[in-house]
Amino acid sequence: MSGADRGTWRLIARRDFWVRLRERSFLISTLLNLGVISVLILARSAGGDGRPTFDLGVAGAAPVIAIANGAVALGDEGGITVHVVPVTAEDAEQALRAGSVDAVLSEGRIVGFHDVDGTLLALVQTSAHAAAVEEVFARHDVPQAERDRAAKDAPLDQFALDPRTQQENADAGVAFIGVLLLYGQLFGYGTWVATGVIEEKASRVVEMLLSAIRPKQLLAGKIVGIGALGLCQLAVIGGFAIALGAATGAIEDPATAIRPALLVFGWFVLGFAFYASLFAAAGARVSRMEELQNVIVPINLTILVSFIISIGALQSPNSTLSIVASILPVSAALAMPVRIALGAATPAQIVLSLVLLIGSTIVLVPVGARLYAGAVLQTGGRVKLREAWRAS
Repeated sequence: MSGADRGTWRLIARRDFWVRLRERSFLISTLLNLGVISVLILARSAGGDGRPTFDLGVAGAAPVIAIANGAVALGDEGGITVHVVPVTAEDAEQALRAGSVDAVLSEGRIVGFHDVDGTLLALVQTSAHAAAVEEVFARHDVPQAERDRAAKDAPLDQFALDPRTQQENADAGVAFIGVLLLYGQLFGYGTWVATGVIEEKASRVVEMLLSAIRPKQLLAGKIVGIGALGLCQLAVIGGFAIALGAATGAIEDPATAIRPALLVFGWFVLGFAFYASLFAAAGARVSRMEELQNVIVPINLTILVSFIISIGALQSPNSTLSIVASILPVSAALAMPVRIALGAATPAQIVLSLVLLIGSTIVLVPVGARLYAGAVLQTGGRVKLREAWRAS
């Protein structure tokens, strides 16, 4: 690369950065992101709005059902809704894993998936305590052991199939917000790369630019400029989210949110580098904005599916689908930071994911640049991939 190429490359990056920064769409997207993040954090801080509702699975005979009904009555007094869901002992674990119940009550214990919500646990424990006391006083000459059992504040043993610490629950909340931001940034800024290519192609500005710089350097400058703007916006939103979370109490220790935030920044860079050249090549194939959506549908669907899998990874980070998605380059940028934040990803999986993603990007960028170079000067109808490849 000549010195002139390097200088022009930097000029292209600066131009795209400042041009997009001044656009109204950038301001609107920033405000929308800040608004959505504010709603999520304030809802978390307030414990959610509306009447709290729980689905309590019940597996057992009449005494267990009586405890569940007592919890329902106590909840009604405190403005809390508890729905009793009959389940069999065999189906209890599956109901918890599927999320159809928040906890399962059986004889002598209450079981949650990650944990049992404190409010629901308090209602059931109180009802169980009252039932135990009532049982004692309904008898005469009861043994001391039963009296001691009736006097216990928490007569039920608490278990969880996949226990999480308070810190892990906090990390899950940060990871959820992070994956939302990552999805929006990858989709939004990738589309900006594609629209920028079409605008230059339609206005014939690209012909002037290519008289002074090679196509690969023009593409590199565009990707770096728009990617840097996306990273800056992400930093602003992330800083705002941490500050608001600390101010409202949604984040007890702001320092603990910094690590997941840095994960989001790092994986945005990797994911954007992977997808940006594909968006640019797709944009170069058409000459009008109206045709853009058709050519980027496969890329958008890939990002959307990756986002859906990543949301599922918040609940089951060690499932086969979550593990595979966090390693495959097409979905790693969204799925892997979730698993890392939850402490589910092993060092070997992280290294493998990084090697595959970075390696795929190194291979993909030249391919995307070649398609871009072969299609960006062709006007008229949509350019086929084979034509773009041969024309380069």
